[in-house]
Amino acid sequence: MNRNLVYVRVLLVVLALVALLAFFARTPHQAPSETWLPSSFNPVGAGSMAFYQTLAELNWPVEQWRDPFSRLSDFGTGNVLIITRSPVGARVDFTEQETQLLDNWVKGGNTLLLMGSLTRSEDTRALLREFGFTVPESAHTVSDMFESLDPRIKPPIELQPTDSSAGTGTLVLAQCAPLPFTYPAGGKTLWQGNGEPYVINVPVGAGSLICVASDRLLSNAYVDRGNNLAIVLHLLTPDGLMPRHLFFEESHHGFSSTFAIVRLLDHPGVRFAGMLALLGLLAFFGSSLLRFGPIVPLDHSSGRSALEFVDAIADLYQRADLRNDTLKYLFIETHQRVLQRLNLPPTASHDLIASRLRQINPQLPKWKKLAQRFDSHDYVQGLPPSGWLKTAQDLIAIKSAMA
Repeated sequence: MNRNLVYVRVLLVVLALVALLAFFARTPHQAPSETWLPSSFNPVGAGSMAFYQTLAELNWPVEQWRDPFSRLSDFGTGNVLIITRSPVGARVDFTEQETQLLDNWVKGGNTLLLMGSLTRSEDTRALLREFGFTVPESAHTVSDMFESLDPRIKPPIELQPTDSSAGTGTLVLAQCAPLPFTYPAGGKTLWQGNGEPYVINVPVGAGSLICVASDRLLSNAYVDRGNNLAIVLHLLTPDGLMPRHLFFEESHHGFSSTFAIVRLLDHPGVRFAGMLALLGLLAFFGSSLLRFGPIVPLDHSSGRSALEFVDAIADLYQRADLRNDTLKYLFIETHQRVLQRLNLPPTASHDLIASRLRQINPQLPKWKKLAQRFDSHDYVQGLPPSGWLKTAQDLIAIKSAMA
């Protein structure tokens, strides 16, 4: 069997294994009933597309934020960023650099709205500590009992305002644990239930941080409950002014505008598939260095014939001779026409012809220097590649003047 055909088959088998492993080792797909993703991209479940579209119809400056936090500073101050963290899980954790960027962005005069299970994972606990909160290490276990319940049997909770700036009416949230941390000095509880805080507001520099215990405050299922819409609009208008930009943060929900190749390489299935592909390539290149079967002498290809080389050189010389012949013809024609026009004998010297031509037309090319080149047999000897063409042009100019 052809050795190359064997290599092709082996590589096809390796690629098939890589594709199967990448398929079976992929992230489990969320079922339609598990639409937990609290993003304005999601039109059902915990998504907030209804609220997003409502604000857009009311001419609010809403946008989906899928860029790095370092670009938030490009929009100045007076903006609001909404970040939700579902208790079911998170696609991408916040880095230490992102935490510091958010802290500086809020201190510069912006508002950050944090909603959801903020103490379940270490990255959000670090984010709260960056803003001055006191978060116990065991705080994330408080909401575990709520997650174990079937969402269909969780009764909603109704909250009452505790501050005049919180708004009026009733705020309805999905069943969730109260905020299990201590906020820094200057913060205040806006909404509470059974004496426990569920919505707080903390001033941070020139901006403010608002924490909500449930990620479903803006969800399609709860935004129309009680007075939720009016209360949320009140929260999003610090000092009674509409924000310049209202961003729904989605880059940490898997909708980033930039694809992080490092996150893909962290996937164990992708790593294993890459290892198999590398082994396949090593096997291919390693086996190509070995010879299988009996030794077969190489079939040396025939080289160039001597006649082909001689023919090529002859062609070059032929083209050179044609160039000489062309200039010789032009000189003979021009010389005869000059002698007829000046009424000179064929034996007239170059000096005599040159002096007569200067009298008739001083602008013509120098005849003596031009004619002396044709006293030898190689008219183009010593000329640059374009020199013979210039000689031909001078001869044509003189010939045309003698018409």
